[in-house]
Parts: sequence; C-alpha cells; structure tokens
Amino acid sequence: MSEYINGREIKPVSTNSNEIVQLKQVEELLPDSQELFRLAFNDAAIGMALVATDGRWLKVNRALCEIVGYSETDLLKTTFQEITYPDDLEADLGSVRKVLAGEIRTYQMEKRYFHSSGHIVWILLSVSLVRDKQEQPLYFIAQIQDITPRKQAEARLKSLLTELKRSNRDLEDFASVVSHDLISPLHKIQILSEYLEEDYSEVLDEEGNDYLKQIAQVRSRMQSLIEDLLSFSLVTTQGKPFINVNLAKVVRGVISDLQADSLTDVVWEVGELPVISADSGQIYQLFQNILGNSLKYRQPEIRLVVKIYQTPRSQNQALDNGCEIAIEDNGIGFDEAYLEQIFEPCQRLHNSSEYEGTGLGLAICRRIIERHGGQISARSKPGEGAKFIITLPH
Repeated sequence: MSEYINGREIKPVSTNSNEIVQLKQVEELLPDSQELFRLAFNDAAIGMALVATDGRWLKVNRALCEIVGYSETDLLKTTFQEITYPDDLEADLGSVRKVLAGEIRTYQMEKRYFHSSGHIVWILLSVSLVRDKQEQPLYFIAQIQDITPRKQAEARLKSLLTELKRSNRDLEDFASVVSHDLISPLHKIQILSEYLEEDYSEVLDEEGNDYLKQIAQVRSRMQSLIEDLLSFSLVTTQGKPFINVNLAKVVRGVISDLQADSLTDVVWEVGELPVISADSGQIYQLFQNILGNSLKYRQPEIRLVVKIYQTPRSQNQALDNGCEIAIEDNGIGFDEAYLEQIFEPCQRLHNSSEYEGTGLGLAICRRIIERHGGQISARSKPGEGAKFIITLPH
C-alpha cells in the first residue's frame, strides 16, 4: 500500500536482497573503533607512539622500535628526552609546553634520536595532544618518520657544493695565473721576434728567417690555446646573468664580424629565430665558434652556403618550453663515428697543418649550451657538409 505525504505518493524503494546480505557481511567484518585504531597503530609503516605528558613512552609500534633499535620492552622503560639528541631537546620541549598550554594544537619538527647502537637517526616528528572531556591533557600521539637517508643525501650535496665552490675559486685563480704568467711571456716572445725580424732579417739567411716565421706561428697557436682554455674553464664560473636575447640579432652580428675578415664569398641564409633567456656574451661565442667552423671547413672551389634556422619541430612547438636551432653548411663534413669526439676538449679530426685551431671550439659550445640547460648534436657525412642542432630553453 502506498503512503502519501502532502498529497504526493511515496513509492517504496526496491532493494536487491543480495545487496542487503553483502552490506550485513561488511558490517559484521568492520571492527569497532578501538580495534581499528589498534590495527592502524601497530601496522603503520611509520613509527607511532603514545607518549605521557612527562615524556614516558606509553605505547610504541614495531616501526618505531626498528627506527631507534630498541625492543618494545626496553623502549617503554625510557622517555623521549633520554634518546633525543641534546641540541634538539629544548626546541622539542618548547613545542610540548605550547601544546599543553593550548597555544598550538600540533607541531612538527626534524630532530635527532640516539639509536641503541649509538649512532644518530634523523626523524620527522609530528605530535598532537589527546585531551579528556574536561579538556585535561591525557597523552600525546606521535608519528615518527625516519629521514636519515634524506639528511645524509643533503649533507653529501652540501659537501659537493662546498667542493664545487672551492673548485671554482681554483679555476678563477688558475685564470689569473694564466692571464698574467703565461700570456705575458708570449707577448715578450712576440716583441723579441719582431725586433729580430726588423733588425736582423737581412743578416739572417733564408733558413733563419723561416725559423722566425715558425716562432711567430707557434706563439700565435699557443696564445690561442691559452685563451680557449680560459674560455672553456670560465664558462660556468664567470657567466653573466640571463637576459632576453634575440638570436637573429646575435647571428647577424656574428656574420658581420666574420665578413669584416673579407669573407664575402659566403651565402648566409638566416631564418626567423626566437628570443630566449640567456647569457648574451656566451650565446655570441656559441654562434661565432660554430659559424667559424663552417668557414674553416669549407670545400675548396665550392661556394660556401650556411643556413641558420629554427627547425620545423621547434616552430610547431613540439618542444616543451624550448627551441631547436639548426646551423647547416655544405662544407667538407665529417664521419659521424667521431661525433662525440668533436665535442671533447683538444680533440681534432684534422692536424693543425691542415686547419688552424685549438680543438676547443666545440667543447666550449657544449659547455655553454649545458650551462643554459640545452643540448647540442650534429649530423654529417664526409663531403656532404655538416648540420649542428642546438636545443635551448626559451
């Protein structure tokens, strides 16, 4: 028979008998609140404890015993004050007093315990207070997570950072020594060689004048090597803050400087290039080195064509927060078996009598790009030119 409320018929809700049976089974399996707490407490993956207001351990779980290395019986004979590292105790007790006074409800802190074997264990402690119906304090509930591995990793990282700073200072000291103690003698060699050539070239025979030319060439190569080593070592330590850099303007500036050296028989094809956040000086050096390589390793009797453009993948925004720039030429190319070698310091595929250089140009490029959080790679075949691909964050 249907019931009516306010004139509206209320239809009974049909319930599947199987569903009712299942609900009753679940209700029977559900433990009461005390049993549920006991299971959660004992089987927790982190340390759990009930602690008296004076610091005595009242109840502890297996995970906490494993963290501090005590048996449950032995731990219950102590207080948290006894196993707390002395330097951390006052801060912990200060928070306890605030909770008891009702100034704060809970607190969390990182602190140290003494393990039963004597070594220190770092833990993350979370504490809350249970009160009775009259708001009188009963006991604390503490959660204890072992964070020793994280703290050890942080200490190692701090040590590495300290060592890195020391290493950077050593590099800067090295740069100072190089710039004065090595470059200065080279300048003197240059001056003395010029004096010899001016005053004694007529006295020296052909072989003697040839020696003078060789001295000048060796001095020039040595100076270039020292300057490139300086650039390589100081990419990270003396880099400038990042600013917005228009790559198109940088590339045109590099081309203008290269053309000032009478290299006008080159076809430069510069596509649209983005604006990125970068060290402008280092980005200039990056393109100067790569475009300089294109000029250096051109094919004789063939007009050099160099293309600088943003790849289609980059233009279509397939790269997350980055751009991909290609520098492509029709030079002599190289065997990709040596791809990794060309980015290593002082590694050359050709001897200095064939092509001038220190073998550091591309190594400097890779270091600059790594400082900017990017990558560099290349594609090439002998006699078919080279294509360098640079990926840089926007």
